[in-house]
Amino acid sequence: MERWLCLACLVLLCMPAPVAQGMMMHGDAGGVEIRVAIYTSVIDEYAREVERALDYAWQDDGTRYEIVSSIIGRRQVLGRETPLLDASSFDVLVIPGSGRPYVDAADPRWRAAVRDFVADGGGYMGICGGANLASMGFRERWNVNAVLNVSTLGIANVWVNDQQRQEWQYLWKANWEMGMPPVDVSIVDSGHPVFAGWYGMRRSMRYGGGPGMVPAGAGCEMCGPVVPLAVYAEEPMEVAPLHFWRWRGGWEIAANVTTDVRGQYAAVASTFGNGRVALFGPHPEKPTWFGGHVEEFPVRPRAGPFTWFIYNWSNGTLSSPSYNWWMLRRAVAWTAGAGMPPAGMTMRCAGAGDWLVVAKRRVLPLSSDVVVGSA
Repeated sequence: MERWLCLACLVLLCMPAPVAQGMMMHGDAGGVEIRVAIYTSVIDEYAREVERALDYAWQDDGTRYEIVSSIIGRRQVLGRETPLLDASSFDVLVIPGSGRPYVDAADPRWRAAVRDFVADGGGYMGICGGANLASMGFRERWNVNAVLNVSTLGIANVWVNDQQRQEWQYLWKANWEMGMPPVDVSIVDSGHPVFAGWYGMRRSMRYGGGPGMVPAGAGCEMCGPVVPLAVYAEEPMEVAPLHFWRWRGGWEIAANVTTDVRGQYAAVASTFGNGRVALFGPHPEKPTWFGGHVEEFPVRPRAGPFTWFIYNWSNGTLSSPSYNWWMLRRAVAWTAGAGMPPAGMTMRCAGAGDWLVVAKRRVLPLSSDVVVGSA
């Protein structure tokens, strides 16, 4: 009987409400469409992950909003292919974690087009590498990151702390789906709407070698104040110790991988000209882990010195994919100047237009918020 009662409740929750009938297009009376351009990556799945996270609609103060995403590339930014990256086509540009934009942004025309889009009132959301790209750059002078400084946009007045032999190792050594450890961030009592209702709390997020951000204080007339949204509450090297390995007739640890981002900004908000900017160092688009530990291993165990070491996050329980998606949705809504979607994990009912919201003070069992599989 209890099982049937729960099923009936879910059916009722998933039934489309009258307000969900027929989304209005951008600017039409009764509804607003937030048009998001997601920049493509060498690995297409990175953009697709963000696209899935942003597939969302909500109501705020009587207005219905819907995020509609398109994946674009270099030609659209440079104005050589439609839809163009301008206000007639898009409200927000999202750049996920990837190395591809560093290459494209080496072209000054690409950088100028993105800067103009934001300065003219467009939104920008960057994740991991997309946060690096928006910054004033890396403070290192004599390494690979100094070369990457050529590509930075300078639309957020922060330096990024993201060194190749330190934080980046959590990307270079990751075994893709099973890599990227969980790292807690602490949400700052900033009064900013993206994390309204969550101030002072901690949240687990996947870490893939993203930056810690610190105020740059650079001379940027178009840059607004930097508002910290979250700080790293843990050091990645302590959560998931990694090592450099060497061959001495057998594999042995040569050195520890070190990181130094704890206490630095994990997420910030700012403005550039008439546009708004939101940056995340970790990955809200990815599910996070609960429990588990890091495990390093050689890619080809029988190859002796002719291999390399990578890592898994092992024996952990993976959260639902949407566990942190609300952060991205609220960041996009804020950068677009739209009403805020609910804060908390959300689950879309398949085939329906309504939403079941699981707030931070849950009334559903913990398992509904967390457990979907394990390593």
